[in-house]
Amino acid sequence: MRISSSCQMFVVVLLVVLALCAAGSYPGSRSKPRTIRGFKNGALSTARGFGKRDGGFDYPASETGNDKMVDSLPVDWFVEELRTNPELARIIVHKFVDVDQDGELSAEELLRPVY
Repeated sequence: MRISSSCQMFVVVLLVVLALCAAGSYPGSRSKPRTIRGFKNGALSTARGFGKRDGGFDYPASETGNDKMVDSLPVDWFVEELRTNPELARIIVHKFVDVDQDGELSAEELLRPVY
């Protein structure tokens, strides 16, 4: 059985068009590489403070920028913040006063001793 040259050409063009359509729908390169379980991403290949053999260098507090760590707050400032920010006041009451977290304050919760 002999197929005409125009029919052969049509089949070849059809196959090329199908191949180009399939290649056009391929997502291409990803901006975020696919993670494979058990293998680390290239960005995570450096140690981050663990597993080192030497003791490391302890930076003085003035070099790390943490030398102004606040241990306490002025009472007047805190009262003003609670007065002007009702959401902060609600969070403080919910977290520290409402012990049983039931949404209601009892006399025992309000009058319990503070340690």
